[in-house]
Amino acid sequence: MNSRTQWISSALAVPLVLLAGYGAAGLGRPSPPSPRPEAGAIPGSVAEYPSMTALRKVEKEEAYDLTWTVTDSPLIVVAPHGGAIEPRTSEIASAIAGPEHTQCQFKGKLPAGQNFPRLHVTSVNWDVEECLILIRQRTHALSIHGMAGSDKTVHIGGLDAAKGAQLATALEAIDGINVVYPATGNVAGTLPENFVNKDADGAGVQLELTYALRMELFPIKDQPPSELGDAFVEAVRGVYS
Repeated sequence: MNSRTQWISSALAVPLVLLAGYGAAGLGRPSPPSPRPEAGAIPGSVAEYPSMTALRKVEKEEAYDLTWTVTDSPLIVVAPHGGAIEPRTSEIASAIAGPEHTQCQFKGKLPAGQNFPRLHVTSVNWDVEECLILIRQRTHALSIHGMAGSDKTVHIGGLDAAKGAQLATALEAIDGINVVYPATGNVAGTLPENFVNKDADGAGVQLELTYALRMELFPIKDQPPSELGDAFVEAVRGVYS
């Protein structure tokens, strides 16, 4: 083999090694994509979706209910994590809205233990356009949320300071309910991106109720409230009357 032949062989060796290592990429023979897991294949294993839009593209329709009722009221009451995601928030929202006020609810219907991990999307990413349209058309928005806690406490947040203060006064008058106002930390609800702050005035109210309080207000799923529940609902409704 002459020196010219040796040089050509050495020069060809480098690209051949690269082609072998990268699976002949760029020659019309790409590596096959990794298989995409089916939605729901591993219950409870999906991390929080980046948006409700993303969730609704993946989750099967039987996993949740999305409902809304429209009235001429300037108030809309929203339960973004209703059903089995944050138990009893649906009942509380429905009772506060009554027949007079517009309401929107997203309810989890998966088996026990799967709803919060799979269907909970934070308020800044809760982009349900059907509900956002209704929120933008109204001057008052109220969202009902659940949080952990064995104390019977409601944390009042959001950017609507006037209504927040009125709600604090009304709820503090009820024996058996602790009130934190203004709410702080991750339940403050003061980010402009929070859907409740996207009403016509750019300021809504977020109520975070501990588990113990929710169970006290509505002891039985889809049933009427307790005496304390009646007092809570009427106090909130009175502020928005």
